[in-house]
Amino acid sequence: MDFSLSLAEASPLLTPAVQKQHILALNRTLRQEYGLQLTPEDAEMLVQTADRAMSAEGLIQFGEGITPRLIHWFLPSGWLGDDPAGRAADLTAAFCRLKGDLQALYDEADDPECILSDNAIIDYMYRFYVSPNCGGDVREMLAQAERILVGTMRRLLEQRAAERKQRLADVTGDSEARALYADLIQREDAASAYEDAYEQEQYDYAYHEEMRQDVFGNYLEDYDEDTAVHTRGTYAEELEETLRRNPAFLLPSAAQEAEWAEMTAEWEAQDAAEEAE
Repeated sequence: MDFSLSLAEASPLLTPAVQKQHILALNRTLRQEYGLQLTPEDAEMLVQTADRAMSAEGLIQFGEGITPRLIHWFLPSGWLGDDPAGRAADLTAAFCRLKGDLQALYDEADDPECILSDNAIIDYMYRFYVSPNCGGDVREMLAQAERILVGTMRRLLEQRAAERKQRLADVTGDSEARALYADLIQREDAASAYEDAYEQEQYDYAYHEEMRQDVFGNYLEDYDEDTAVHTRGTYAEELEETLRRNPAFLLPSAAQEAEWAEMTAEWEAQDAAEEAE
């Protein structure tokens, strides 16, 4: 699945009816493993939600759509059971919001090697979602993801731009070479449109975080990822601290991306088999 406009000729756009079939194909997994069920009306609502959310962010959806993948990914959280269709709709809208925010940064930076894949975005969303300070709250999850992921991506793109600028300076010492690279150098010298907003965002967050610690205490204990023993806010706090030190850690490894790709391919094959029956 891809949301890139440049691949419009490579992947067909699916009709709403086919998208509904893909969503309803999840019902075997939902029933057998979680005792849940999506109705045709639920599927219609989810397709419309995705369409509105993508239109609002200027995205075009190819492939089977993001909603089935989100449902597969988030089912183990245990927070879809009370209203699976409603939660899936909220998660779809949140994903599109994050994707749109990140795409705006990519368009500004023109750095195609520095992006978060759909799987990476979903995995970060899931980790925020299951942490104690979110506890299945999609709005809180989105707020944390926008602050940490989008903020870090902005810093990372700016860092990479500065590094490119330095490399250009290293190879364009003479006037003739500088003239050759003039357009690129001018683009790298341009002030970031996000700098002032980011500084204000960081100031506001630091203030609210200090106030939160005054109210709730300072939650800095370690947590055990294997047994999901967390303290309030620890995942977000530790992730933010790690990314503050090195924004490049935002990007998953090739091995992790391959693992996710294999996992999602298995889901798609499973759903296709269900549709065929």
